[in-house]
Amino acid sequence: MIEFLKCIYFFIVGSIAGISMGSIGIGAGLITMPLLIYGGLTIKESVAAAMLMQLLPQSIPGVINYKNHILWLPSLLVILGSIYGIWIGSNAVRKKYLTEQTLYRIITVFLFITSIYFYFTHWNHTSKPDILE
Repeated sequence: MIEFLKCIYFFIVGSIAGISMGSIGIGAGLITMPLLIYGGLTIKESVAAAMLMQLLPQSIPGVINYKNHILWLPSLLVILGSIYGIWIGSNAVRKKYLTEQTLYRIITVFLFITSIYFYFTHWNHTSKPDILE
């Protein structure tokens, strides 16, 4: 069973992704994946959670392919957080709390930080990639 703080973390990940999807249209891949991996999920478990997040209608084939890697509790918490976050993010843009320039800055900083993280933790890894075994 996942401990309480992990549950909170996964909900926050979904909320952040949802806010981003609702405001700048990016979330499940660029935001959720690195944060789920940082939170302790494997890349396959992270992909499975991201696929569930986008399940209807676009990701049904991905969910079927990753069905053996789905961890239901973190995945469902991310989905709930995403619903909440999309509402907040889209309202923040609609009500002009976030300017277009601010949105570009958020995207730039996030992409830069995650790129540096992945470069130093995964770029020079020597094992072969595991493509869906």
